Amino acid sequence: MLVNREKFIDLPLPELYDLAEDPAENTNLVDARAERRRVLEARLEAFGPIAPGRRQAEDAETAARLRALGYTSGSARPRKIYTEDDDPKRLIDLDRQMHAGIEAFNAGRLEDAAATYAGIIARRPDMGVAYLHLAFLQAELGRVNEAIATLTAARERAAPSAEIDSRLGMYLSEIGQAEKAVPLLEAAAARPDAGVDALNALGIGYARAGQPARALQVFAQILERDARNVMAMQNIGSVHLAAGNLAAARSAFERAIAINPAWAATYTGLGALEAQSGNRPAAIAAWQRAVELNPSDFDALFNLATELINARQPAAARPYVERFVRTAPRAAYGPDIARLEAYLRAQPSR
Repeated sequence: MLVNREKFIDLPLPELYDLAEDPAENTNLVDARAERRRVLEARLEAFGPIAPGRRQAEDAETAARLRALGYTSGSARPRKIYTEDDDPKRLIDLDRQMHAGIEAFNAGRLEDAAATYAGIIARRPDMGVAYLHLAFLQAELGRVNEAIATLTAARERAAPSAEIDSRLGMYLSEIGQAEKAVPLLEAAAARPDAGVDALNALGIGYARAGQPARALQVFAQILERDARNVMAMQNIGSVHLAAGNLAAARSAFERAIAINPAWAATYTGLGALEAQSGNRPAAIAAWQRAVELNPSDFDALFNLATELINARQPAAARPYVERFVRTAPRAAYGPDIARLEAYLRAQPSR
C-alpha cells in the first residue's frame, strides 16, 4: 500500500519504507516506526482485503483463464494463521531449491535431486509438490517402498490431492497390493480436482489387479473426453497385449503412433508384440526407436540388448548392453544388470 511517501507491505514479515528518503527500499522501518505501522495496518484493514487462503468468487471466464495458467491447483493447506515461514521472501529460497532439484534430475543426478526435495520437505512438511517429486525420484531409483512411505506422509501432512492419491495407488499396484491400490485410485479419480492422469492411473491399477475389462472401460472414458490421448491409447494396447489379443493390441499401438509418433512407451509395447509374433527384426526396430526417443526407457533398452544377443549380433548389442549396465538403476534392475555384466565379461576384449 502506498500512502504519500510511504510504502507498507503487510505480510508475515511486514515492510515499511520511506520512498522519499529511500527510493531503492533498502531500509525496512517497520520496527523503527511502530506507531506509523499500526496506522497503516488500520488503513489497509479498512479496504477489506481478502485473507490469504480464502477464495474469492470469479466469473467463469476468469476462472477458466486461471485454470489454464495453473493458478487454481495449489497443494498447501489453507491456514488460519500465517507465520514468517509463509512470507514470500522466505518462499523464494524454497522456489530456488525446487529448481535446483529439477536441474539435478535433468543432469542425471537423481540422488542429489532426491536429497534436495527431502530438504524442502523438512523445511515445509505441508508442501505437497515436494513429496511428489521425491516419490517420483525414489521410484525411478527402484525404491518403490520409500516412494510409498513418502506419499503416505504427504497424505497426512499436505493438502488433499488427487495427484498424491493416484500416484500412491500406482506404486501400491506396482508392488502387487491391489486391495489397497484400487480403492485409493477409485477415490482419487472421483475427486473434484482429478484430471485425466488420475483416470489413467485408475485404468492401469485395474489392469494390474487382473481386471482388464474395467481397465479398458476407463481408458475408453478418457478417449471420450480426449480422442487424441496417446497414453490412454497406448494403455489399451498394453491391456490387449497382456491378454494375448495381438490384433487388437497392434491396432491400438498403431493408433497411438498416429496420434503421437514420439511417444516412446508405444514402441516399447509394439516391440513386445512383435517379439510375441515371432518378428525379431521388427521387435528390434521398435525397441531401438523407443530408446532413441527415451534413453531412460530401461525395459526397452534391456529387451533390445538381449534380443540382439539372442540374434547373434554381439557388435550391435554391445553399445546397448553397456548403456544398460551403466545407466539402469541397480535397485530396480539388479539381476538384469548382473546378467549383462557377466555377458560383457565373457566377451573378447575389443
